[in-house]
Amino acid sequence: MKSTKNIHQYVFVILIIITIISQIFLSYTFRSSVDDNQIKTLFWVRHLFSFGIPGVLILWQVQDTILHSKEKAKDYLWGRIRYIFIPYLIFGLIYSMYESQVNEESIYDSFLNIVIQGNWHGAFILVILQFTILNLLLRKRFRYYKTLVIISLVVSVVYLSNQQIFQYPFFNNSTNILGWLFFYFLGTYIGYHYHTLKKLIKNNKPIIVFVTIFAFFLFTYFNEGYGAEVSLLEPALLPYFACCFFLIYSLAMSLVGLKQDLTNRIASYGSFILLFFPIIAPFLFSFFGFLEEQTALLFIFGLLFILGMSLGVAEILNQYTLTRFLLAKAFFTDDTK
Repeated sequence: MKSTKNIHQYVFVILIIITIISQIFLSYTFRSSVDDNQIKTLFWVRHLFSFGIPGVLILWQVQDTILHSKEKAKDYLWGRIRYIFIPYLIFGLIYSMYESQVNEESIYDSFLNIVIQGNWHGAFILVILQFTILNLLLRKRFRYYKTLVIISLVVSVVYLSNQQIFQYPFFNNSTNILGWLFFYFLGTYIGYHYHTLKKLIKNNKPIIVFVTIFAFFLFTYFNEGYGAEVSLLEPALLPYFACCFFLIYSLAMSLVGLKQDLTNRIASYGSFILLFFPIIAPFLFSFFGFLEEQTALLFIFGLLFILGMSLGVAEILNQYTLTRFLLAKAFFTDDTK
């Protein structure tokens, strides 16, 4: 189990870095100096790095299945509320107070729009909460059915192709469970067949690389047009996201033991980093805008800036009991037990 935990820490850290890179690309896209040709290039590049959050959700479900599949429903639900939902509400309230000042609206309206309806970068937590509900209802009944992975893929593709089929009446439709259903069943299946799939991943790395490249080119073939706006979930991207998860997993298996202390620290604060870093990312070009023509240096300093700032704030919050709830330290720590 310790080996599994270490691998998942590396997977989580890689996915966090990918998500940060995606956010930097997003900030760069809307710079006034970007022309139409650059937007076209960035459209494909941003999709190439768009598997961060989907990968995190798959990993969450894998980890959750391995650790908590036999846990009592009451204890399981309280653990998710304590370490996921409460930090989400507290962090969301603070962010809503900030946004209410920027947009000159009441805190109540801002909180309702952002935190409850899910109109912000932290909406993936609402998807995790829906995964929690599905775990309580379905996990013990459908854990061995690999056909459900295929069925859920079809359901998600059909829904994402026509989201008018079923819309949430109140919440942001990007949190609709139908769009994320494939990731739920994929993560559950991996969790219950972890050791078998781990051997397959280890012995078939070249095939995983090839299939991942093919899956992305498949998306480019079916996609029509481009623009500055990029949707997180596209029907043709779902197979690519799944392949990327296996690719990152195979990479993580090769990295175990490298910079273990730093990896542990980033992974333990990972949930907080994912909620916090999009707030500071827009200020990146205020500090490093002069590196705009030096792409490699911009991303190196950008990653150091965002990760360093996020870890520093997390370390400060971790020193006090009242602020520790903001960290949601429940992914790969003993707090989950």
